[in-house]
Amino acid sequence: MTRDRCLPLKGGGCRVTVRGGPDSDVLDRRARITSAALRAAYAWSVRDRERRAFEEIARMTGVVMFELGPGNGPVTPLELVRSLRRPLGKLLPPLRDDAKGGYGPGIDEVVLLGDDDTLTDVAYEIGSDYVREVINGLDSGRDWLPSWSWMRANDIENELFGRLIAAHDEAAYRAARQFVVELPAGEEQAVVEECNARGAMRVARYVPITEGQSYRCGQRRWWWPCRVCGWPMDVRGRLVRCRYPYHMATYQVAERSGKGPILIAVDQRLPVGVKRGLPERHDADISIQAEEAVWQFIVVPGATEVRLWRLLTEAGAKVELYPGCDTYDLDITVGKRPWDVDVKEHATVEGLLRRIREKPPSARHILVPDTHKGQLHAVEQALPTYRVLTESQLIKQVKNEIRRQKRSRDDAATSA
Repeated sequence: MTRDRCLPLKGGGCRVTVRGGPDSDVLDRRARITSAALRAAYAWSVRDRERRAFEEIARMTGVVMFELGPGNGPVTPLELVRSLRRPLGKLLPPLRDDAKGGYGPGIDEVVLLGDDDTLTDVAYEIGSDYVREVINGLDSGRDWLPSWSWMRANDIENELFGRLIAAHDEAAYRAARQFVVELPAGEEQAVVEECNARGAMRVARYVPITEGQSYRCGQRRWWWPCRVCGWPMDVRGRLVRCRYPYHMATYQVAERSGKGPILIAVDQRLPVGVKRGLPERHDADISIQAEEAVWQFIVVPGATEVRLWRLLTEAGAKVELYPGCDTYDLDITVGKRPWDVDVKEHATVEGLLRRIREKPPSARHILVPDTHKGQLHAVEQALPTYRVLTESQLIKQVKNEIRRQKRSRDDAATSA
């Protein structure tokens, strides 16, 4: 069943309509099944070193069986594991919609386990869109599963910034959130000094750089930050790239006798506003990084938000980052023309729609990053009462308005 849904605004009233799309019950079922599949896939990938892995897979098999109903889907743990090597669409209930063009590539095409029984890159990407609570009551998996596999974005935000939001301390909130986004990893002493210099509350927990994000050369380990988000890139053999697939730059390690390894660019595609150049090498044994859930839920979307804030400020607009303790992401003004912007960086449109249904944004403008512009048409179809645009479109609008107002001032000065 499809329906239009009018979403309430703070303080009453109704402005935002979600047009068509699947019933929320269908979205929730698909999310719970995907969450269970993601947890089972992680457990299978660490079964050689985690004794509780098989128990977790069995529990998630039960969750999937319950959601799909009798006679549908896998009925044993090994059947569930086999299904994780195939596209999830073969496991999920079908997603129906009446929007022209559908919702584009989504979760149905995702495969969670690779041929080597490790998690695929896209498994990490979809976590922010599809993680849901799947166990009623005490969840023993939380004692050992990575937090990104069971914590949602709202949980992370409340855990990190709850006190600041409750105190309505906008300046402290902005400083704390921006610090985490701009310095998600670094040499430990430098991280501490920068935090103190900014006067930022240190809200996120930092952990040592992992083996999978470092390159061993002799007795030392090295890591390189992603040019987009600053988090340590994954290192697979000599190939180095960010775990988030939309941060597309890719590099290869080249060793130099007695001088330590360097990177050679293989693919330097980067979003607008990101400085080119090779990432700087750092000593992994004296460095720390924000926990993976913080990176996924705070740093990745924050990298787009902060990049736009800086780029538009430098262009001459007045831009406020995270107004009202993140009521929305960017408040932009050029003269008397405003843009209130909520950045939505989701793996799929399905995930974006579910997020909006759970937490209606207070902004009129929904911004889809250029890397996700393939979602634009589907978002416009589903959300007709929003002004939906890409980051390039927003930048163009703001810069055009800056030029228009400058011409008006120049013409007025000439006339005078």
